[in-house]
Amino acid sequence: MDVHALLRFAESRRDQFLDDLRTLVNIDSGSYTPDGVARVADELRTRFIASGAEVERIAGGDHGPHLVARWRGTGMGRVLLVGHMDTVFPDGEAQRRPFHIADGRAFGPGVMDMKSGLLTGLYAVRALAPETPWAELVFYCNSDEEIGSPSSHDLVERLAREADAALVLEPNSRVDKATIARKGVATYRIDVEGRSAHAGVEPHKGRNAIQELASRILAVQALNGTISGVTLNVGVVHGGERPNVVPDAAYALVDVRAADKEGMEAVERAMRVVMEAVPVVADTTARLSGGFMHGPFTQSVASQRLFALASEVAAELGYTLTGSPTGGGSDGNTTAAAGTPTLDGLGPAGGMAHNPGEYIEVDSIAPRVALLAGLIVRVCAEGASLRDQETA
Repeated sequence: MDVHALLRFAESRRDQFLDDLRTLVNIDSGSYTPDGVARVADELRTRFIASGAEVERIAGGDHGPHLVARWRGTGMGRVLLVGHMDTVFPDGEAQRRPFHIADGRAFGPGVMDMKSGLLTGLYAVRALAPETPWAELVFYCNSDEEIGSPSSHDLVERLAREADAALVLEPNSRVDKATIARKGVATYRIDVEGRSAHAGVEPHKGRNAIQELASRILAVQALNGTISGVTLNVGVVHGGERPNVVPDAAYALVDVRAADKEGMEAVERAMRVVMEAVPVVADTTARLSGGFMHGPFTQSVASQRLFALASEVAAELGYTLTGSPTGGGSDGNTTAAAGTPTLDGLGPAGGMAHNPGEYIEVDSIAPRVALLAGLIVRVCAEGASLRDQETA
């Protein structure tokens, strides 16, 4: 299919895209707002069905439902589109700062990450109608990606194993960029138990858990930058209830990112060495829990081929596509770990994700829809041979 025809289609539907985006953005759908996520799911389900899909609504526990939309076709490729309906924002955020457009940018909670990405997938499917170059195209939308996909990880992994390629609709900073690698993501928790006592009368009988935790925090944070491709950040610390009580408990949460499996293993070993050290405060105990929720998404031979196909489409559209890694995680980490060729960051261009100033560039919408639609056609032309390169 002529990619310029795909671009013209997307340009002709831009106002409709923006109307749909307004509807989705003005629904609060934080990971802890399940009713709002369900409303977004209802809106998408209606649009998927109208576009010829069979839609399955799957219970997602405390975070709202997941959707799996399937389009049957006459081609030979099996394509998985991946997106999420939840945002990082609290209930009421959409009312405080609803969707609006100013100076060529669209603003609102979740507009970039990633309600515009969800619609990019839908409009790419519409751009290819009535042709169906795939044997099956599956669009997976989950409700808990922003908190690590706890209830949907196994589902996306299963869907990925059934696909020849996974195209992830997370946003990007520029229209000429795609994401070709992501670091693995871990959250560790350090718990310290001490002994409480009156801080003024009998401080010597206490064992200060905060003091011991502080020593562990310094040791953990000192690991940052010492292992290739690994970052650590102690981001949450809590301990004690009153200043006149020696605290008997304290904990810290540590974010860890690793670019490859070797880095994952090295940082886990280093963390355990820290935890096995002799306590600074006698008679306290420290425990380490948690670990990697997402393994690293690294470039395989098949994923490189997938990027090459996307680059061909971009060249026909008149620009050079750049592949870049990022430290953030996504469900693309899971699809890649399942052995499925994966390309990420295919949503519209914008900035300030997870920030009140989050936005997308309106002019990036049509080129992204055309790029995705053109890439789907090329993936389907290669079919299972694309995935076969993963084990060649």
